[in-house]
Amino acid sequence: MSPGERPAVGRPPAWRLPPLEERRLPGGLGLTLVPLGTVPKATLRLVTRAGAVLEGEGETWLSRLAARYLKEGTSTRDASALAVRVADLGGELDIDSDDDGLWLEMRVLSEFAPDAVELLAEVVRTPALPPGALERLRADLDRQLALARSEPGALTLERFRSALYGSHPYGRVLADPAEIDSFSLSAVGDFLGRALDAAGSRLYVAGSFDAAAVGRAAASALGDWTSARRAEGPDPEPVVGRAIHLGDRPGAPQSTIQIGLPVPGPSHPDFVPLMVADALLGGSFMSRITTNIREQKGYTYSPRSAVAALRGGAYWVETADVTTSVTGASLAEIIGEIERLGTRPPPADELAGIQNYVAGVQLMRGATAPGLLGVLAFLDLHALGEEWAGSFVERVYGVTPQEVQRVVAEHLRPEEMTIAVTGDAARISEQLDPFGPIVPSGEPSTRSGR
Repeated sequence: MSPGERPAVGRPPAWRLPPLEERRLPGGLGLTLVPLGTVPKATLRLVTRAGAVLEGEGETWLSRLAARYLKEGTSTRDASALAVRVADLGGELDIDSDDDGLWLEMRVLSEFAPDAVELLAEVVRTPALPPGALERLRADLDRQLALARSEPGALTLERFRSALYGSHPYGRVLADPAEIDSFSLSAVGDFLGRALDAAGSRLYVAGSFDAAAVGRAAASALGDWTSARRAEGPDPEPVVGRAIHLGDRPGAPQSTIQIGLPVPGPSHPDFVPLMVADALLGGSFMSRITTNIREQKGYTYSPRSAVAALRGGAYWVETADVTTSVTGASLAEIIGEIERLGTRPPPADELAGIQNYVAGVQLMRGATAPGLLGVLAFLDLHALGEEWAGSFVERVYGVTPQEVQRVVAEHLRPEEMTIAVTGDAARISEQLDPFGPIVPSGEPSTRSGR
């Protein structure tokens, strides 16, 4: 090797899930045990269906309130005693919700893993829901909402998702203050009652722990947990159609752009090629869109794209905060990069670098207990088997330049992409005119079902 020459990066080995012990408890809860590593710690994650997808009209962010309420104590411990018990186990307790689920996670010293199972069961089965916490928790959500509504990124995502998913819960990103103020304790209890569903939930434990002891603790504490009434969210029906959903921020020095459309979900054979194509287009630092509008033109600092998977499908979106004066020019460059990749296969060496990146991210994710539990929860959410994860690296490297071109041409069609922009309307409206009809904030658009 000559001086200064870089060594070739070798292809990583095939990745397989470690051995899993899986069972279903008598009441319906799934249990997955994953011995991993030698560090004396265990990560436990109880994933339920109680996400935003179960929120009805007028209930946006109710799942967030419910998640916060679960940390307010149980029938036998108040919030302070619960926090002390978590600390006694040498760990921490996180509870949060997202679009498709509510999850409770604990990271504890190995010898306390069975005790952590019992504590998680106590939290999820016997939440105290103290009335005195309601006003404080609603006020916390009010502050979070006020902050989100001051951020152009959150406002743009709200417009983008609303355009794609309409009145479906996926389309309701930000709550209305009146909604939060109307949430009652009975509403929280009703939501948890219909959403904390044993048959639709699973407890994952990964790390170094006594699997037999953890299994016994789960059977004792959660074995008879049943589903009172299993809840299912409505199926999403995403729509497509070129329109620009514009939100006005007078005097804004930047425009926040989101452009994208629905794409096939993880169960579709094109999903992995789409992940590779996304990383090449905008999903990695060395991507084409990033190189173009960040490195070469200086329009933006941190553009990014992603294939976002939701139960029942996915969407692709490119996001960029660009200087107001180049809002239209930035959109033109983003669309141009998509069109170029949809008409010409990428060079083999460019694709090889992207494949190393996509495979490497997956390998790093699966190397830690929390990351591995995320992989397992993803597989379960989308009803994918172990082979999906086990063959992922090979499938990434099996994507050809021609396949990248094909999936971009078939699935990333600029003429059907929804565009959401938040910026100074007086300065950017004329720049946006060439890209489609402008729909001012709050007005409906005419779109077609996919």
